[in-house]
Amino acid sequence: MFKSALSLVFLAASSLAVDPAAVYSGGYSGGSVQLRIGNGGAGQSGLIKALADAFIQSSVKNGSSPFKVAWYKSDTTESINYLKDDTIDVGITYTPAAEDIAIKQGVAKQPAWYAWRDHFMLVGPRSNPAQLNKADDIKTMFSNIYAIASAGDAANVTTPVRFLTRYDKSATNIKDSQLWIEIGQVPWATKYSTWYHQYIAYPIQALTAAILLEEYTITDRGTYLSIDQELANKTVIYKAATDDAADPLLNPAHMLVGKKASNMKKADAFAQWVISSEGQDVITGFKKNGQQLYTAAPANKTAPF
Repeated sequence: MFKSALSLVFLAASSLAVDPAAVYSGGYSGGSVQLRIGNGGAGQSGLIKALADAFIQSSVKNGSSPFKVAWYKSDTTESINYLKDDTIDVGITYTPAAEDIAIKQGVAKQPAWYAWRDHFMLVGPRSNPAQLNKADDIKTMFSNIYAIASAGDAANVTTPVRFLTRYDKSATNIKDSQLWIEIGQVPWATKYSTWYHQYIAYPIQALTAAILLEEYTITDRGTYLSIDQELANKTVIYKAATDDAADPLLNPAHMLVGKKASNMKKADAFAQWVISSEGQDVITGFKKNGQQLYTAAPANKTAPF
């Protein structure tokens, strides 16, 4: 009886389908979904739509019948899980260690492809209660946030310094966790802190919350340039990444093609198209409010791991 109940629970869970956040047609009518892409921030910014539409148009120009591309909203951890269960064909992710494991475990094909460079940034309230100096490096800034915020905790008084973390195993959450660890602090491992705000949400929603609550947070350039300008004016960029491979705030976007991809030929074609000059032109030409969101991948288009 117990085993039967467990089987029913498993079957119910495994039958739950994940719906795409959007489906793109390239402007054509007709055609079925032949490619499924998982990604978070670049989907919310509109880059996935731009890439999907351009890829469809390029494919039709070269003799393909019209088809559709589905975007599944997913962070890095979710994207890899979606590759594993064949929810998506291509995952565009931002955590090299997790990507390497996915390849070694047979979830994704080798290699991972370097699609574009996004850039993390530390933003915070204009009042700057942590007294950050833009000339300092990111680790010094995190140390300053911790020193003032934790002093309030120690004295059992409310401090105006708060830090919002997405706390969802996303690439952004992993990045801010790495930065805390690198300065010798693990605020999530101690008793509840009044200053360390664990907020599970997708990029735009998390950044919006941090701004409205006047908290510091790590976000990415694509997300920052995708929010309403009036909202953006309420926050300050204290440190932003460069394209330097050694910059701790650089956020490389890599493409993983799933080994269970329903349309492997189309998934491989998309990956090769994105790293081609045609695909890279779409990426570098993608703008919000006249500003370029992402920079091109380096000359070596295979992920460096």
